[in-house]
Amino acid sequence: MQGRKKVVRELLFDPEIEKTAKANRKAARLARQAARLASGIQETSKGESSSSHTSDDETESMAGVDPPPRRTLGDYGQAANGQNANLGFQPANPVSFDIKNTVLNALKENQYSGAESECPNIHLAHFYEACGYADPPNISESDKRLRLFKLSLTGRAKDWIDTLPSGTITSWDELELKFRERYFPIHKFLERRNDITNFEQGDSESLYDAWEKFKLCLKKCPKHGLDNHAQMQHFTQGLRAQTRMLLDASAGGSLKNKDESEARELVEAMAHNDYRVQNDRGAKKKAGMLELDTQTALLAQSQLMNTQMAAMFRASNVPI
Repeated sequence: MQGRKKVVRELLFDPEIEKTAKANRKAARLARQAARLASGIQETSKGESSSSHTSDDETESMAGVDPPPRRTLGDYGQAANGQNANLGFQPANPVSFDIKNTVLNALKENQYSGAESECPNIHLAHFYEACGYADPPNISESDKRLRLFKLSLTGRAKDWIDTLPSGTITSWDELELKFRERYFPIHKFLERRNDITNFEQGDSESLYDAWEKFKLCLKKCPKHGLDNHAQMQHFTQGLRAQTRMLLDASAGGSLKNKDESEARELVEAMAHNDYRVQNDRGAKKKAGMLELDTQTALLAQSQLMNTQMAAMFRASNVPI
């Protein structure tokens, strides 16, 4: 026990220990608040430093560039920098060439407005014809048509083509397809094809007028899918009995014995003669036309009977 040393710690006596403890707690609380405040100031300083760097970078990137002009609410819808807000339809690769007056006149003579009374297929036929007058050097046929087609439109049809997004049409085939989809949809195609397959000659319509009307039906629906033989069948079956009788007599007995080309040549020849007779006699009246049809039918019937009798006599070797 003698080797151990007693350590005696001297304790200080504090007569106001509660007051001292309260002061110590307050000092600790203030120290913690000071630490949090110092930490917030440091983070704020870092953020401001980063923001200042970004601002400097933006300032440097905008060096030498004029700021955009101030626009007020009254400027809404107005063009900026003197440029047109909408230039209308433009193909993906527009070309430029001089357009002759003959081409412009041909295009404007047959402009298409999209009205129900107009035929888009006939318009395309006129457009192709007008394009034939233009032959710019080093310009493809597709680019030429893309350049000229808008000039052949007017009214609502011209408004329609301007709704097509510029730079999306790369060839004339694409634009023609969109034009047909808009103005010659499937229901109109079926109507025009039905005009061919169910063709009928009018009561007071001559052979010439009926033939011209039928050919116009073919032009209004060029992709009808009917060959020449089917076309002639639909036409002849739609003729009145008197007209078919006349054609049979002129064919030497029956038009059914002729092939397609022979029947077409016969119809063309008789329609031409009919047109010439109409012009020689001047303007026709409805009553006169009916009278002429009756006389023509009687004449055709007489010719047919004579032809049949002659054939019978030849077959029986009886001299006529």
